[in-house]
Formats: sequence, structure tokens, C-alpha cells
Amino acid sequence: MLQRTDVRRFVAAIFLMGLLRFVLTTASLPDAFVKFFSMTAVILAGTVYFAIRTETHKERLKAAYLLLFPYMVVEVAALGYTWATGRITIFHSADYSFGMPIATHTLGHLVGGLTWEPLGTFALMEIIWLIAKMVRSRG
Repeated sequence: MLQRTDVRRFVAAIFLMGLLRFVLTTASLPDAFVKFFSMTAVILAGTVYFAIRTETHKERLKAAYLLLFPYMVVEVAALGYTWATGRITIFHSADYSFGMPIATHTLGHLVGGLTWEPLGTFALMEIIWLIAKMVRSRG
């Protein structure tokens, strides 16, 4: 069952990791260091957790969207900072922007954060859920 407390904890952890990542990159720490403060790692942990802990496909879909929402907010805000100031952060570095202009990169995160990113996370949750179900039925 999708527990509100669990969702809040993951949402807060993702948001705080993103905020920490933003603070570190704007403090001019090297990307080689900042990259270890990963929202993606927290999202992946939440993906596995909710894949196992939720009971319905609908709960997993909701969890996927809730996990991606703070990520999208931080990404779009950080890209907005770069857009407004012209100061490149890890969020728009060559490793993450694939050479896209800032406007395209920002729009891509907005669209992706509402569509394919949570749907891809949901698909991964479904695969993990299925594997966990098969393992449980054997034991």
C-alpha cells in the first residue's frame, strides 16, 4: 500500500539531494565531485522500494510520478538559473545537456518529467514487482 509518509520521505530526500547538488555546483565545486550527489540514485532506491511495497499498478504509477516530480522541479529551476544568469552548472554541463541549447534542455525536462520519465520509472517498477512476485510465489 502506498504510504503517505514513505512518499513524503522520498520526495523530501530527492528534493534535498537536488538542492545540495545545486548548492555544491554554484559553490564552484568540480562536476567530478558534485556528480556523486545524485537525485537519480535516490529515485532508483524509491523505485525499488515502491515496486515491492505497493499492491496495485495504480499505486506504482502514482509513486513513479511522485518520485519524478521533485527531480523535475529541481532540474527546471537549476536550468532556469543557468538561463537567467548564463552561469553553467552541472545541470547544463556537456555531460548532461548533450550539446542542446538551454531552452531545448529545459523544455525537454519539463516534457520528459511529465511523460516518458515517470512512465519509464513505472515500467521499471512493474518489472521489479513481477520479479518480486515470482520470487515470493516460489518460497
